[in-house]
Amino acid sequence: MNSIQELVTVAGGALHRRDLLRHGIRPRELTRAVRDGIVRRPRRGWYSTFEPDDPRFIAMSVGGRLTGAAAVKLLGGWMWAADPPPVVSVARNAARLHRRRGVRVVHDRPSVVARGPAWAVDPRDALVRAVVEAEFEGAVALWDWARRSPHFTPAELHEVARALPSDARGIVTWSDAESQSFLESVGRVRFVADGHDVQTQVGVEGGRSIDLVVDGVLGVEIDGYAFHADSFEADRSKDLAITCEGRVPMRLSSALIRRAWHRVTVAAREAIARHIPSLPLPRRQASRAPSPRLAPRRRRWRCRRLGIDDLRSDHFAPPQRGLTSSEREAVALLDRRPASDLASAGPHS
Repeated sequence: MNSIQELVTVAGGALHRRDLLRHGIRPRELTRAVRDGIVRRPRRGWYSTFEPDDPRFIAMSVGGRLTGAAAVKLLGGWMWAADPPPVVSVARNAARLHRRRGVRVVHDRPSVVARGPAWAVDPRDALVRAVVEAEFEGAVALWDWARRSPHFTPAELHEVARALPSDARGIVTWSDAESQSFLESVGRVRFVADGHDVQTQVGVEGGRSIDLVVDGVLGVEIDGYAFHADSFEADRSKDLAITCEGRVPMRLSSALIRRAWHRVTVAAREAIARHIPSLPLPRRQASRAPSPRLAPRRRRWRCRRLGIDDLRSDHFAPPQRGLTSSEREAVALLDRRPASDLASAGPHS
């Protein structure tokens, strides 16, 4: 007979009491397992192997399921926040909720309530909420990530776009599945919003590629959140290759992108103007850029209203170059994992 811990783990991390009893577990064994810390009880009738500070455990303890950015983050979604505040999805008629400080509760429609595992909404529904609640550039990065993620097919992304408000669907027209990281997506969006022409993952000698090429002149490399000493020589070699091809190399860090973008903008314009003096200064693309900030707790950006038929299939397509080696490793780990991720479908109890 399987142990309580094994049964709960195979179920994805949470299992109802009646399902455990069906497997021959006796009530006194459940009591002992909770007392010994083998499993925990987020709310009455439910047993979980999640840690108490796990956002899925928190959502269940409130009386609902995890949704939005916190749910997408557990799937590997790209965003600034390392630990987004939990948002808990409940039915519109939900009652007897156990409110917790710092946890927001949202009441979802029946179609959201009807699908997904017991601890989180379906990834499609989580992505819808994460996109509309993110900053503009964060919303684009989420769509870039979703196109590269094994959690979504093009058909499912089409479904997500259909569920977005009509003045939020334009976010998909800013997407580029060739962007390989959150910072690449953010940098690309900012350069485009400033009126530059931007190409992603442009090939360079040695079978390598440049993260972003701006106006055909600037070869921008994004170093990410941490410096890796083992890539130092390779990075310098790539800078030389960029120069040899007639472009101006620019290497950006997370800190520059996050806190000193105004300096990046000035440097980019100066480099481009000196390289091609006749090239006019770019103008901000007001027709595609987000609108000014809206009222608090409301979406702070809007795009031109689009019907679902206005979107093309390439707005949902996966990257043509395929996944990176690290992404392939992540997918392999996901495939070997039991039903413990948010993609586990099926109605919750």
